[in-house]
Amino acid sequence: MNMMGGSEVDIVLRTDNLVKGKALAERISALLRERLPDVTEPQVDLKDGLPQIEIILDREKMYALGLNAYTVGNEIKAAVDGIVATRYKSGGKDYDVLLILAEADRSTKPALDQIFINSQMAGRVPLSSFVHYEEGTGPLTIRRENQSRVIHITASAKPGVRVNTLQARVEALITAEIPMEEDVIIEYSGANSEMLKLMTRFVLICIVAIFLNFGTMASLFESFRDPFIIIFTIPLSFIGIVAIYLLTNEPFNILVLVGLLVLIGIITNNGIVLVDYTNLLRKRGIPLREACIEAAGNRLRPILMTTVTTLFALMPMAFFPGEGSELVAPISKTVLGGLSFGTLMTLFLMPTIYFILNRRGDERAARAEARRERIAAGLKRKDAKAQVQEANP
Repeated sequence: MNMMGGSEVDIVLRTDNLVKGKALAERISALLRERLPDVTEPQVDLKDGLPQIEIILDREKMYALGLNAYTVGNEIKAAVDGIVATRYKSGGKDYDVLLILAEADRSTKPALDQIFINSQMAGRVPLSSFVHYEEGTGPLTIRRENQSRVIHITASAKPGVRVNTLQARVEALITAEIPMEEDVIIEYSGANSEMLKLMTRFVLICIVAIFLNFGTMASLFESFRDPFIIIFTIPLSFIGIVAIYLLTNEPFNILVLVGLLVLIGIITNNGIVLVDYTNLLRKRGIPLREACIEAAGNRLRPILMTTVTTLFALMPMAFFPGEGSELVAPISKTVLGGLSFGTLMTLFLMPTIYFILNRRGDERAARAEARRERIAAGLKRKDAKAQVQEANP
C-alpha cells in the first residue's frame, strides 16, 4: 500500500525539448508495460493538445535587415492580438481603440506578405523575407518544477509488491535500455523516494525526542548516569520491532516510526519506575546488589501488568483486519514488538547495567571513605602522642 498518496513509480524527465521528451517518455512507458509485470497502468502526463503554428525566425536575415526579435514579436502580437492605438472619451468614460487584423484574417493562417516591419535600414520589410511557418501540435499543459520543464511517467504496483525492490528494478531497466541524452535528465521519485525522505525526517524527530527525554530525566534524577541506563533500553527494543515484522513478512513504512515515537515514551516510563525505586532502596542503606535484586522483584508485577494490558489492547488493531487497519496496524505492531522485548530488557538487563555503572562509583566512594578514615585515624594518633608528650615533658 502506498502511504504517500501518490504513485508507487514516478519517473521524471527534465528537458526543454518537449518533442524529444515525449517520445522518450512514451518509450519508457512501453518498457514498463512490457518488461515489468508488477507494474500496472503506466501513464505519461504530457498529452498532445490542439494544432499550433510556430513562427520560425531566420535570425541572420533579420539582423541583416536591421531588425531584432523584440520588434518583430511586437509587430506580430499587434497583428494577431491587437494593440491599443489611442483612447476614445464619451460620456465621461474612456474606451480603448484596438488596432487589429480583421476577424477573417485572424481565423486563418496570416499571410506573411501582408505584415510589414519598419526597418531604419530597409524600410518596410514583409515578414516573408525572414520568417516561415511550421505546423505541429502543442501540449495541453506544460509542467515546471524548479524552473525546468518536466514530464512525469507514473505507474502503480500490483498488491503485495514491495515498493523498494520495484523501484530498484525500474531504475535498472531504464539504465540498461535508455541511452543518456545531454539535454534530458532522468530522475526518480514516487512512493519509495518520498518514504525515504520522510523516514530521514522522522529519524531526526526520534533523536530529538530521545534527547528531550534524557534532559528531562537528568533534571529530575540530578544525574546523567540514571537517564543513560533508561535510554539504553530503547535501541534494544528495536530487536523486537524487527522480529515482529520478520514474522509477519511485512515491509517497513513511515507509520513504523510513528509507533516508535509512542514506544519511546512507554519504555522510558517503565525504566523510570525501576531506577527510581532502586535509588530509593539505596538511600535506605541497602547495598547495591541487594537493592537491584529487590527493586526488580518488587516492580516486576506492576511493570508486567501495565505491559500485558497494553499488549492485549494492541493485538486487535495489529492483527485483525478491518476498515482503516492499514493505517493503525503498523503503529500497533511496532509498539507491540518493541514493548514486548523492551520490557524484558527493562526487567533483566536494566538492573545489570545499573549494577555495573554504580559499582564503580560505590567502589570509588568506599576507597575515598577508607582514605578519610585512615587520615582521621592518623590525626587521632598524632593528637594522642602530642598529649602524652605534654603530660611527660
